[in-house]
Amino acid sequence: MTVIIQSYPFKLPQKVDLYQSIEYLKELCMDAGQQLLKQLWTEEWINNLQNKDEKAFSIIGEQQVSLNKEIHQIYLPSRIRRCIAERVGRILRSQGRRKACYDDVLRIVQTTGVEGNLDTLVKIVAFSLIQFQGKYYRWALIRQTLRKFRQYHYRLGLDLNVLTSIPYTKMVSPTIHSFNLPYSADDGQALKMEWQQDKLVMKVKLPRTKHPIKRKDWQWFDFTTPIPDKIFLRVNKPGSKLNRPTLRYITLKGGLIKPFLQVVWSIKYERFSILNQKRVMATDLGILNLTTSVICEAGSQISTPIFWSANNRLLHKIEKIYQHITNLQRKLDRYPEQWRGQEKRRQERERLYGKLNRYRKLIIHQTSNYLLKTALKWQCHTLVLEDLRAYEPPKNKRKLSRKLSNWLRGSLYEVLLYKAKRLNIKIRRVSARWTSSYCPRCGQLGQKIVDPSTKTVNKLGRYFSCSYCHYTADRDVIGSINIYRIYQEYQNKRFHLKFARPVSYMGAGIPRNRPRGTSVHFLVNG
Repeated sequence: MTVIIQSYPFKLPQKVDLYQSIEYLKELCMDAGQQLLKQLWTEEWINNLQNKDEKAFSIIGEQQVSLNKEIHQIYLPSRIRRCIAERVGRILRSQGRRKACYDDVLRIVQTTGVEGNLDTLVKIVAFSLIQFQGKYYRWALIRQTLRKFRQYHYRLGLDLNVLTSIPYTKMVSPTIHSFNLPYSADDGQALKMEWQQDKLVMKVKLPRTKHPIKRKDWQWFDFTTPIPDKIFLRVNKPGSKLNRPTLRYITLKGGLIKPFLQVVWSIKYERFSILNQKRVMATDLGILNLTTSVICEAGSQISTPIFWSANNRLLHKIEKIYQHITNLQRKLDRYPEQWRGQEKRRQERERLYGKLNRYRKLIIHQTSNYLLKTALKWQCHTLVLEDLRAYEPPKNKRKLSRKLSNWLRGSLYEVLLYKAKRLNIKIRRVSARWTSSYCPRCGQLGQKIVDPSTKTVNKLGRYFSCSYCHYTADRDVIGSINIYRIYQEYQNKRFHLKFARPVSYMGAGIPRNRPRGTSVHFLVNG
């Protein structure tokens, strides 16, 4: 049984008194939470919360939450204090993993040092932790820890051996960056939700003044918002269950920050278990075709190539945004910062970068959904990708570098990883070196050509030709099949295509979105 958590943000009605009260609540919760976090920031509390599975607010206790403003003692209802205690407790509980990583990495860098390239240092530390201590931490967490050590060493001039005598809580000081309500999961909530046909009725307890000192300074606010049809159908599916809602702030496209009600529901479903353990979907990542996949089993290709590319209109929008950012940057570099209009240009540039990131995420999710849908259709147990973390785009190819940086730098892999886990599909990565240079039919080193009919040799050609067996096909197709070949060799602990076994074929296929002026016919011999 697998549980999927989904949510939808409902925009609150634009009432001045409601928005003002939410602002008051935000300020009170942030200040009280920061004060409580500073009070409980000790290794004893971190270990205490790390070793217990109870709700954080029941361990901390709501009586520890208090707040003083100027000369007044702020009155906070018990349900609000319970939410603040839960928020601080979750922060302390999450620090347990970070503290363990901090201590383990510190033992290693005392001998290796923190000098040199950061990426190389992250690899050394990660492999050392796995090999000698049997511990695995996310590389992002190791990178953050190493950056902290480098800051201590270079900027503050501290010796790494001295850090062992200083507690973790003295070197790190967390803060509350965002506002969410509620955090507790008991019956006495500060938010109450009720579904009435096609509308959502909510009640939230908010302060009427900036400094509430009495119980009368708090009141319940009611508001109603319509429910979209698609959300109504999702929530009312068999097996779905409504969870506790959350009041939070969301940044809109134009840069405005507005309060939203995040409604959360969970869906239970059975895992897709009818998968062929020997069937593999090998995928090559590219630019013209974002993905080129082949389905292989027992050393043979059992499907024609499957091509996927994002919408051309979406890619055109991304390129126009890049051009707009370039024009803004030229004006920002040309005139002094104090000149009129420079601040607006900086804000516009920030807005365009936010829009660009949203388009990137859209492409990543569309691509990952298509790959997993295809893998389920073919009942593939494993999805193999090429590892592009160490790939460097060609020099003086700005447009190509932009497209590569949009999604090929690990983002697609991270999204696929958590989505495939729900479907019981394994994700693997192999080296991308020489995958479009060796012939998958005979295993010989081939040539890159411009067109299959003329076979003009060119390093930037879109086709591959083997002079030994005369096999010709698109380079993306060759790459996807070679990814499967090298995946098989990885299981035999051999890591080069020259040792890989050839793969039998059933066709090369015709990719979509082919540039004008190139032939779409493939020479498939045998």
